Amino acid sequence: MSTFATVGVPLLTVAATLAGGWFVTTRITDHWDQIKKHREMDLAAAEHFQRLYGEFIVVWKTWNALEGKHTAACPAPEEARWDCLQRMIEVEGEVEALVAKLATERVLTETEIDMLGSVRQAFKFVRRTIRKGRPLNWTSDEVEPYAAFKALVAALSHMVMNSPGPQHRPSSAVAARNFLQITDNRHEITWVATGLRLADTPIPEQPARRRRLLLSPRR
Repeated sequence: MSTFATVGVPLLTVAATLAGGWFVTTRITDHWDQIKKHREMDLAAAEHFQRLYGEFIVVWKTWNALEGKHTAACPAPEEARWDCLQRMIEVEGEVEALVAKLATERVLTETEIDMLGSVRQAFKFVRRTIRKGRPLNWTSDEVEPYAAFKALVAALSHMVMNSPGPQHRPSSAVAARNFLQITDNRHEITWVATGLRLADTPIPEQPARRRRLLLSPRR
């Protein structure tokens, strides 16, 4: 038996085994690193959205304090009203960016598309209310837009926190279609109903005039 047969073959076998083990270990490590990185990005996005919601609460409460009945005898400075509007526009812009991110990173169901489109319109509703100089009279969950708004915020936060992983990404064409559907104007009149469905809240039949008042359409 040759020296190669007695020494070389076992050495090659050991080398091949070590190389194979290194390759598999590296692939597994890379895979888990990607999952970890993706998870960290999701957590960062979720924390950012939660901060945006906190900013919305501040703007809402400030705006209602400025426009409340108890301030009628002492009108607030115009600068304060403008500041509320500007801050709400910034919040809305950040929400738009998050929605665009999700549209390009997720394979979305029709329900998720409706939810994201409704989230956009919910924040637009608040901005339009401030722009028109009206108080946001969300005093309890019996106010349907308020109940819908909270359900939509919770649904979006849950979606951001529960990513399917980096391997589930839509094609550019699918992402474009998703975003077009999310930004469709139909959500302007359906966002309250969508939010109430997410919260399993019954949607009562309402006269057309009252529904228009609740949704406060743009001027």
